[in-house]
Amino acid sequence: MEIPALESVECAILHEQFKPLDGNVLLRSIQELARQLDFAPQIQLIPSSTQKDIHVFANGHRILVSQNPQPLEPEGFRTALTTPYTGFVLPNAHDVVMRHKANTFITIGKGFLDSRHIREHGGSPLLLEAVNAVSSFTTLAEADRARAFCYALTKLIIGHNPASAIHWCVSDNLVSQAIFESAAKDGDITLLNIRPYLSSSAGRLGEGLPLKMIVHGSQWIIGKMIEFEEAPVPFPWMMEVVYGFIRVCQIRGSILPHNNTFGDEDNNWSVAVYHEKIEGDSAWDKVRLVVVNAPQFGIHGDTTAKRYHKYENEEDIRKRAEEEDHEVTAANDPQPFGRRPDAASDGVGSSDRQPAESEVANDSRRETRITQQKQDLNALRDFARRSSTPDKAESNEPTKGWLSRAKGLFKNDR
Repeated sequence: MEIPALESVECAILHEQFKPLDGNVLLRSIQELARQLDFAPQIQLIPSSTQKDIHVFANGHRILVSQNPQPLEPEGFRTALTTPYTGFVLPNAHDVVMRHKANTFITIGKGFLDSRHIREHGGSPLLLEAVNAVSSFTTLAEADRARAFCYALTKLIIGHNPASAIHWCVSDNLVSQAIFESAAKDGDITLLNIRPYLSSSAGRLGEGLPLKMIVHGSQWIIGKMIEFEEAPVPFPWMMEVVYGFIRVCQIRGSILPHNNTFGDEDNNWSVAVYHEKIEGDSAWDKVRLVVVNAPQFGIHGDTTAKRYHKYENEEDIRKRAEEEDHEVTAANDPQPFGRRPDAASDGVGSSDRQPAESEVANDSRRETRITQQKQDLNALRDFARRSSTPDKAESNEPTKGWLSRAKGLFKNDR
C-alpha cells in the first residue's frame, strides 16, 4: 500500500532523571533488532556515535539513539498539548513537559542525509526535493518496519529508565508510559500511530453535542487522512469505528472503495465511505466517513436497498479486496464527490430488468458489511453493544482498556 512520503519515524522519551543505558548494551540490541526486522545482518557505526549516543547505518537506513542530560524545548510539544485528546490520555501533560530533566530521542530514517536538517539550515528546494525522494518512507511495509524498530527501542529504553511521558512523533501523540505499553498489546500499535483532532460546530465539546474527528497519522498507515463527518455520537464509539475501519483496510491491503458502506455484524449501524481530495493540498487525499444509520444515537438512515458482503475471516477480506480495484479514487469514480449518505446505495432491486451476472457482482461489492471473527477487529465486536448501554464505572488500572475509558471524556465539559 502506497503512503504519502514519511520523512522519518521518531520518538522522544521524557525522563525525570538522566540515567543512560550502557552504549554497548544499546548497540547489541540495535544489532539484534536489525537482524530480526530484516534491516541488515550487520550494522555500521556512524562517526557521531559516543558511549551513550549510538548512531548506526543499516542497509540504507540510519538508526539514531541519543540519550541527553537536558530537557527538550516545550515548543516541540505545542500542538500535542493543545488537543483535548492529549488532555484525556495524559491529564498532567503540561506539567510533565515542563518538569522533565532528561530525554532520549530515537530516529529511524532512510539514507545518510536528514531532510529536516537540510531544511533547517537553509538548503535549496532542489536539494531538499532530491533528498526527500530517496530518504522518505513511501510504502506501508517499510513505514511499519521502521515503526516496529522505533517501538522496540523505546521499550528497551523505558525498561531501563522509566518515562514520565512519551512523544510518538509520527502521530504527535503524547502519552504516559502505561498507555504506550498497553497500546501495543497483541503487537498492534495502530492506536499509537493515530491521534484524533476533535471539534464541534457547537463551539465546545460535551456529552450529547455533535462531534467531528480528523485522524492525524492515518495517512501513514492506510495512505489517506481520515475525516469523520460531524455527528451526535460519543467519542469512544467514533474512535472505535475508525479503529475498525483501519484494521479492515490493513487486512485488505487497500482502502474500502468510494461509496461503500460498512457496519457491524448485527447491523446496528452503518457508515458510508467517500474518497475525496484535500482542498488546497495536491499531495494528500482523505477518506470521509459518514454515519448513515445508528438508531441508538437517533440517526435513522434508509439501508433497505443496500447490499452487503459478509466477510468470514481475514483471508476472505483479502480475497474480496483482490476482486476490487485496490485504490478506487474519486478521480475515476463515475459518481460525483460528496454524495450524501442516502446516495451511497445504488438502489439495487428498483428495476424489473434482470441484471447481468457481472452487475450483480459489482453491486454486491459496492456496499460492504464487516463481520469480525475471534481475533479480527476485536474493538468493533464489542463497541456497538457498549455504546448503547449506560456508562459503567471505569477502572483505575492504567494499562487495561484505555480506549474504553474514553467514555468519561466529556462528562464534565459543559
